[in-house]
Amino acid sequence: MAIKVRRGRVLTLATAVALAGSLLTAGGVATASSTASSAVSAGKAVTACVHKKSRYVRIVNTTTKCKVTEVRMVIGGGEEATPNLAAGPRGEQGAQGPKGDTGPAGPQGRSGRQGIQGKQGIPGKDGAPGKDGTNGTNGKDGADGKNGLPGADGKNGLPGADGKDGLPGKDGKPGQDGKQGVPGPKGDPGKDGKDGSGATYTTYTKSSNFSKNGGSASCNPGDMMTGGGFSVSNGGQVISSAPSGGSSWSVGVQGQGHTSGTVYVVCLKKA
Repeated sequence: MAIKVRRGRVLTLATAVALAGSLLTAGGVATASSTASSAVSAGKAVTACVHKKSRYVRIVNTTTKCKVTEVRMVIGGGEEATPNLAAGPRGEQGAQGPKGDTGPAGPQGRSGRQGIQGKQGIPGKDGAPGKDGTNGTNGKDGADGKNGLPGADGKNGLPGADGKDGLPGKDGKPGQDGKQGVPGPKGDPGKDGKDGSGATYTTYTKSSNFSKNGGSASCNPGDMMTGGGFSVSNGGQVISSAPSGGSSWSVGVQGQGHTSGTVYVVCLKKA
């Protein structure tokens, strides 16, 4: 009696019974072993599904499909075979079967231990200097600012110290006395003079503004100056106020400062 296996392989009865017994024993099914042995001995074929790795065998109906991980096997029902026959030539390899279904995912493995921290890397080299940027365009001229407020007037300077009086000039040498002249003859008595006509005079005032170097005010031509003076509108550095000639009055200012004012002259004219 021989065993037919898928892909055309044939085993002797003795080999089949021993294989079935070993497979069933490995699978842990005792009742299936006796059933398979009696069926094979009676010349009947037994259909089984054998696991590819564990060699566990399941006795199934002829219409039952084996799992992807199993090999379908038919035991018994064949012709008598002479023991120890020489093996025939190896058949051609069959076409690859269809891809089996994906098995269930296994349980998630335990997380591995954290690895040792790596050594600090070597610092990178300095980058090359960047290229100089292009010059920016010149900005537009800003608008002229508003004129500032006028500054406050400075404080008046202190009056300058009076100048020292000049040294008096030296007296001239006295002249020699002239000789006594001869007395002249006695003159005749003079005639009585005519009654004179009385003249009338009036006064008037003229003025002139001055600053920095001072200034002067003068009478009209032919009139006589009788006096003068000044008034200051800013500062106070007037150092002189006196007649200048016979018809003018002058004022002097010290240091060409900020002193300004008016000089006056009092004049006499014939009415």
